[in-house]
Amino acid sequence: MPVSRARRRYLAFKVHSEKRVDQLEMWNIISTEVRYLYGVKGSAEADPRLIEYDPSTCFGVLRCSHNYLREVRAALAHVTEIGGDIASIQVLRVSGTIKTLRDKIRQDSAYLPP
Repeated sequence: MPVSRARRRYLAFKVHSEKRVDQLEMWNIISTEVRYLYGVKGSAEADPRLIEYDPSTCFGVLRCSHNYLREVRAALAHVTEIGGDIASIQVLRVSGTIKTLRDKIRQDSAYLPP
């Protein structure tokens, strides 16, 4: 019996914070929020992965299961502070492939870093 390949979604996001956040801290924040809201089982099923994150521009790409896209977006919206400072994570775009996501971000001049 053939096993179907896991379908994924890629989210481009931007962090709004006064504090500079490095990649490891960003991953800890995301994984903690998903686990807090949906538990260990929900976190395993959502399968969030931080593909890339640039601390200088505060832009990142996150991968998750297509069935748990809403839950992952909710977990990102649930972030209100990072390291004691007020912060938020804004989802800019969602796509089924990372190549299309990068193309969409490049086309949107509003999302490009200064």
